[in-house]
Amino acid sequence: MATAAKQVQTERFSFASSIREDVWHQKANPEAFEWWYFDALSEDGRDAVVIIFLDNFIFSPRYNEHNRKQKRLSQKLKKFFTKSKEQAANLFPAIAFTYYRDGKVKYRAINEFPSEDFSASENSPSCQIGRNFFRLEAAPYGSGYILSINAKLRKNRNLEAHFEWLSVESDFLPHKTINLNDAHIWNLAVSRADVTGRISVSDDNEKSLDTVHFRGTGYHDHNLDNRWLPKTVSDWEWGRAHFSDATAIFYRYKERGEDYSTTKLLIVQYGNLCERDAAFDAQNFRRDKFGIKYPKSLQFTSEDNVRLSVKQMKIIDSSFFYLRFLSEMILTLSDGTERKAIGITEYLAPKALKYFLDVAANN
Repeated sequence: MATAAKQVQTERFSFASSIREDVWHQKANPEAFEWWYFDALSEDGRDAVVIIFLDNFIFSPRYNEHNRKQKRLSQKLKKFFTKSKEQAANLFPAIAFTYYRDGKVKYRAINEFPSEDFSASENSPSCQIGRNFFRLEAAPYGSGYILSINAKLRKNRNLEAHFEWLSVESDFLPHKTINLNDAHIWNLAVSRADVTGRISVSDDNEKSLDTVHFRGTGYHDHNLDNRWLPKTVSDWEWGRAHFSDATAIFYRYKERGEDYSTTKLLIVQYGNLCERDAAFDAQNFRRDKFGIKYPKSLQFTSEDNVRLSVKQMKIIDSSFFYLRFLSEMILTLSDGTERKAIGITEYLAPKALKYFLDVAANN
């Protein structure tokens, strides 16, 4: 019985590392979601930036309330729309931008947009939401992603940012085709990138308030699922760190009703990706200010004794259902040498998310 359950769980989690699949995918379920995630840490470790493009902002009460009504109207809608048109009309796109200085949020923008402000290619990696976009570009010095952000901040301030994510390690499984049938897809598009950028903040009169120049090491992945996340996911945490000669990434995912989690430890070294199943151990549990229970210490160990120890030192972002940390990571490879670096780790509490959305929708 345990073996069968593990096989079902494996089928419901699909791993890819493909630039070709870093495109938008048509999805039949209006509750489906897809997001493109970019993060980077500065060379001195003081600054961090996280940028997310979402075709369906599943954390929005507006999205949740609409989909409740949509279920009651779905049969009528099918008489008038094709699946692609129906889904396009139901999208709730959003852009999330956060800039951290010394472990604290300095600038945050979560801007939602109407469905007609979303466009994305099904043939090449590119997406535009309002005046925000990313696209893959090639240059003589390499290929990478160009990102442009035009976002509204609190207190009538405006943020404009331009970044280049120049790929260093990417596209390890270029020919793998993803399957959207009842599976969660994680596409590790770029495990390491050289990131440069500039952030400008102004007031409504276009008076400059701040300018930040950024240079650091970045990461980019892509998650999508044809199902509603709070009803399918039980546990979900992930993180990464860049060492001088390697990149380490962990990903732990468990579906509701399943006995086993999928736990991956990925090491990129000398241009090669090694994907390992890993044993997982969590210790020293705490609660954040919103009541989410999380471990301070994580350990991932593979059968060939590759180990990644994670100490989640500082919560840099939190909500009722989500935590983001600056974490100290120690990687031990087969040579026995410990490598230490600071990275970003994240934890999503789907049960709390479902409760939050249910309460918001009913108020």
